[in-house]
Amino acid sequence: MLSVNLNQDFSKINKYISNTLLKNIDENIKNNRKVILYLNKRWEYSSLICKKCNHLHKCKNCDISMSLHWDNMVCHSCWYSKKIVSNCENCKSKELQKVWVGTKQIEDVIKNIYKDKIVYRLDTDIVKNKKTKQEALDNIEKADIVIGTKMITTGFNFLNVWLIWVILLEQELQIASYNTEEKVFSNIKQLIWRGWRLWQKTDFIIQTFIPENPIIQSIINDNYKEFFIKTLKERKDFKYPPFCELATVEYRNRDQEKAKIFIEKIYKKLIENKQENIEIILWNNYFKRYNQYYYKIIIKWENIRLFLEKIKSEIYKNSELVVIFD
Repeated sequence: MLSVNLNQDFSKINKYISNTLLKNIDENIKNNRKVILYLNKRWEYSSLICKKCNHLHKCKNCDISMSLHWDNMVCHSCWYSKKIVSNCENCKSKELQKVWVGTKQIEDVIKNIYKDKIVYRLDTDIVKNKKTKQEALDNIEKADIVIGTKMITTGFNFLNVWLIWVILLEQELQIASYNTEEKVFSNIKQLIWRGWRLWQKTDFIIQTFIPENPIIQSIINDNYKEFFIKTLKERKDFKYPPFCELATVEYRNRDQEKAKIFIEKIYKKLIENKQENIEIILWNNYFKRYNQYYYKIIIKWENIRLFLEKIKSEIYKNSELVVIFD
């Protein structure tokens, strides 16, 4: 398994398409071999990376990359937020770049380069039910280049795949969850076996702006033991499962003010009944989806279900109030 440093190797066509990638695609297509280009999502929030020292800006509480929302950087794990920095937190450089790319963007670039080849994009915009999945299987078989998300790693068989290329691995690392790195490691393993399951030795290459990142190094070197020890220590230090329970109390409403007032009322009630060692975090920001405003409370403790008895009546009476256990 190899990596390509996008700070040093990028084409004039697109900063997420390296010259090494184009060379490898050319070689495989010339020999009638299928190529898979992988992205974790069809779209995702952008991350902030320093061009000078390759520092990935993370949450101070969770060691997870912060996502950029307009003028703010937000951690979607503990919901800590702050203004987007103008200088690198590590080396003070002003050379910061927002990193984001989606499957449609890559598809447009690749189709423009390989006009005479069959390029097929596989994501949730394309595959929505059993019928479209069958159509996808037929299209994958015909395609020279397949561009896809995590959907590729499960439920699809690929013949004649000789190259699997991860377009931008750090985009997957900034997904909001305490177990992000574990999922990334698992996804990459599944992806590798898409090519190897028929005992076909597929080349596997990762593109990244942060090649020295510890998790990327662990993946490239296939060092799961070191990764496991590091991850377990972090979960213990930051009080994440299996060392405690984790739950999100989430409330949504079309009226933003009502949503904010209600979640603050729930938070106040939880604080009034707070016991020793319970961590309760009110997320002061919100996100909007389908014209509804969402506010959240994060709880960490050894027995959250017992503690949530304090707001049981509110949970039963309000369908807009949900508790999500992790």
